[in-house]
Amino acid sequence: MNLRCGVVLVIVSAIGLWGQAGSPSPAPAKSVAGRRRMAMATTGDADAKMAQLRVNASTNQQLQETEATLDKMHLLLKQLQASAAAKATKDPATKANIEMWGLMIEQLDKQLNQLKAAAREREALEARRNALYKQADEKAALAAKTAQAQAQSNQAVSTAGTASATPVGVQAAPAQAPQTQTPAPSSGHQ
Repeated sequence: MNLRCGVVLVIVSAIGLWGQAGSPSPAPAKSVAGRRRMAMATTGDADAKMAQLRVNASTNQQLQETEATLDKMHLLLKQLQASAAAKATKDPATKANIEMWGLMIEQLDKQLNQLKAAAREREALEARRNALYKQADEKAALAAKTAQAQAQSNQAVSTAGTASATPVGVQAAPAQAPQTQTPAPSSGHQ
């Protein structure tokens, strides 16, 4: 029984330390986020997307590992409860130990659920951010197309205006070829 408790204690301690190391404090998270934004601003769009995919994959892997470890802990706690019930132990220390492990696992379950919620929120925020960037790119492309069309229109108007304007003292050539006049038949002999 003491060996099992020692193993569970080591596992819980390792998870606690891993959880603390895996979730940075708020201050470093801001500086990392700032560095990530700066890196995204200086790298290509494909590089930024690949980096984001790696971060999401890493986060999902950590969540899956934590969930698997918690499942093992739940199984071990059930085994401890079953062995204590089979022995019909009335030892208050054993009951307190099992109760303590139950509370600890319950707390770890809550933390895991919070991590999952934070991961979902982060993914939703990333999706909204990408949608805003896409919308801004579309607006910029439309503005560029409109400006290009306006420039072409202005150029066409200025070209037409210079073609119709004639310098002073120069007569413009007639647009049609001159018509030759034919004499009218005389009607004096009737």
